[in-house]
Parts: sequence; structure tokens; C-alpha cells
Amino acid sequence: MNALPPYAPQSLRVLLFEDNPLDAALIRKFLLTVGVRSTNIHHVDTIPSALQMLTRENVDVCLADYYLRPSTGFDLMDEAKRYDINVPFIMLTAMDDRSIDDGALARGAYGFLVKGELTVEGLERSIRYALMRHKRESTLARDALIDTLTGLPNRKAFYERVIGAVADNAGRNGMVAVALFNLNGTKFLNESFGTKVGDDMLCAVAKKLRDSKRASDMVARIGGDEFAVLMADLVLPGHAVAQAKSLVSAITGTVDTRDGKHDVNLAGGVATMTASQSAPAEAVDRLMQQATQAMFNAKLMTRRGGVSEIAVARLQ
Repeated sequence: MNALPPYAPQSLRVLLFEDNPLDAALIRKFLLTVGVRSTNIHHVDTIPSALQMLTRENVDVCLADYYLRPSTGFDLMDEAKRYDINVPFIMLTAMDDRSIDDGALARGAYGFLVKGELTVEGLERSIRYALMRHKRESTLARDALIDTLTGLPNRKAFYERVIGAVADNAGRNGMVAVALFNLNGTKFLNESFGTKVGDDMLCAVAKKLRDSKRASDMVARIGGDEFAVLMADLVLPGHAVAQAKSLVSAITGTVDTRDGKHDVNLAGGVATMTASQSAPAEAVDRLMQQATQAMFNAKLMTRRGGVSEIAVARLQ
């Protein structure tokens, strides 16, 4: 090869899942020729050892042989998915079999290489394409879960995290809480001073929430002027309420915008739940409904008093 690939192969970390010593030696030789450092090539021949490497090391790509008695590369890919391991797989096989090719494609493999036809150039190209595609897909997936204005997770990301927290909590005696916050007066601000000023306020509130939350909590922007906080591993409902009140205190006041300082007040609703017998998605829907109703109740109070308010709901 005349040109150095753009992904810097000397820093590439490769996991080779192969039980044939001769094939493993040949592939290692090809990788060294490409420019991969010997210390960055990790060779394993069992699924447990592969999973251990994938979860503990920063692996960039996995070259997986299809058939390793009694398991297959498909089994490793299935286990990696179960453990939420986000690494591109390239399938290697001694057989140019369409059914194996289709199976690899169905499982999301980034390449399919027949060992008898393997060349240094072909292996390098397959790895390079896999890494570029994986980076592009990871960027798109990450962007799909981020609110572009504030940089916070969006509604989809928040729901996914809450579902995970509820599922994790099902077998324990802990408590999960959701706090929803709705800013007051953003419509007036946008109409009177322009949407850029409104955006400044949203970004300022997002920063205050991010800086004031517990390290273990998640904050998200789930609507135009609505934010949400997930609190897990709580002991008592009062702990969630106290934390929500602390966040309200941090947000309430004035924020700097391009038009000068503007006041912020809001309505907040908190709902808590212990272990649920329902499916996580159903439990989350009920939890969010309770928090939303509590937030609406608080909003009625802010309209009467003109100051930030918080209301509490308890979901059994």
C-alpha cells in the first residue's frame, strides 16, 4: 500500500476471535503489515474471553471467525449486543456461504471476508470501511439523542434512560423519581425580545440544571420550555423532593441573555415509584403522567403567586 490509511493503523486496537492457530498467525501477519502494533492485537478463542476483552479494553474492531467449536462468531455478536457492546464486527469464514453472509448482515456485521481469498489490501480496506461507517453511524445515533440547542439529552434519550432505571430497580427496594420543570413566560419573552433571547434563557437554564444536579442524575430537555431530571437509587420520596427543590432554587432568579438580564421562574412536578410489577415501559408511562399532572398543578400555583412552585405526586 502506498498511502497511509486515514485512521492511523498504528493506534488501532484489534480483537481477533479465532481458534485456528495457523489462520490466527496469518491474520496477525496481515495486521502487522498494515501497520497495527503487535501489542494492540488481542487474540482470543472463547466467547467469555472475548467478552472480557470487549468490556475491559478499548477495542476498535473485532475480527470474528464464523465457526469455533462449539460456538460461532454469530454467538459472540449476539452476546455483545446483549451486553450493549458497540464495536464493529468483521466476519471471517473458510466457507463462501451465502447463508453465513446473510446471517452476518442481519446481525449488523460491517464486513464479510473469506479466508482463502484474504489479502493484506482486502483486510485493510474492510477495516477502514468498517471504522468509517461505524463512526458515521455512532455520530448519527448520538445526534438523534441530543437536543441541538442546549446539548442536553432529548426526550427519546430520557425515556430510554428512565425505562432502564425502572427495569434495574425492579428487583431492588430502591426508588426512582422523575422531576419535570416548565419555564414560565417563555412565549412572552420570544414574542417581545425575539427567539434568540428565548434560546439564551433555555441554554442558561440547561447549564444551571447540569451544574446543580447530582452526579448520578440525568437532566434532559424534553420539550420547548420543558426540562426533566431522572433520580435513581433513592431511599425516601423526601429525598427526591428535596433535590427537586434544590434545583428550583438554582434555576430561579435572573439569567444573562444578549438582551440583558431576564427573570426565570418555573413550575415543577415530582413523581416517585418503588419496584413495579408492570413492564418497564408501562411503569414509565404512569410515572411520567403523574409527574406531568404534578407539574400542571404547580403551574396553576405559579400563575396565582408569580413565583416558582413545585408539586409532588406519589406513584405506588
